[in-house]
Amino acid sequence: MTDDRIREAGRRLGEAWLAARPVDAFPENLRAQSRMEAYAIQDAMAAVIGQPVSGWKLGATSPTMRERAGHDGAIIGRVFESVTFATPAELSMARFPDSRVECEFAFRMRDAIAPRPQPWGAAELAEHAELHVAVEIIGNRYPKGIEAFKPTTNDEIADNGAGIGFVFGSAISNWCRHDLRNLFIDIRIDGREPAENFLGECRCDPIDALIQAAGILGERGITIEAGQYVSTGAATDPQPVRAGSTVRAQFAALGAIDVVFLD
Repeated sequence: MTDDRIREAGRRLGEAWLAARPVDAFPENLRAQSRMEAYAIQDAMAAVIGQPVSGWKLGATSPTMRERAGHDGAIIGRVFESVTFATPAELSMARFPDSRVECEFAFRMRDAIAPRPQPWGAAELAEHAELHVAVEIIGNRYPKGIEAFKPTTNDEIADNGAGIGFVFGSAISNWCRHDLRNLFIDIRIDGREPAENFLGECRCDPIDALIQAAGILGERGITIEAGQYVSTGAATDPQPVRAGSTVRAQFAALGAIDVVFLD
């Protein structure tokens, strides 16, 4: 894939992200054919967006979820400051059209995690991180209503991992003592029945996901900066939202996230 095509793909996706709308067209010759090309497009997209990065978001972090989604490995995208919120949050639906929400666990880094030759371990990463509960807002920028266009792993990477925004809760003390892979999260949209939880083998241990993030970004020469978040993948089934929707996500005794989507 030529540099010109990478820049053009990134331009279309970046402008669509800024305008909060899908692209009008995305030709086949702009679709990444490898992870390297996909991340190059994502970088070009981020350059067009031109906003500070508040963190990173992971997807497909467990083998079970990768198999379900058809991904060949974990994927990562950026979280931008302009769409990073604290709970309780009131958000304009115009900024998040055709989106879904899912619960996640996220780390906020006390110290920078820089690329290095040896892999980062769980215990040492835990010393540099504090845990938060979070709700991610997801959606893609690809053309709508075109049945033939089904985003691949590379397409999702190129489109910032299908990420739009995040709402974070307060830091959690003594998080290491909790069984986060099996903690039930009660997330309800408009008071309806709670969404399905991804538990056990479907949910990656958050610290293992942080190891994956440090590895993926490290291979690309990217430092996770102090103060940045790293969200560790879906813990509940994504739920659609619309103007007027209320979201309540209770992470057992660890805290809650409240979001209202305004007209």
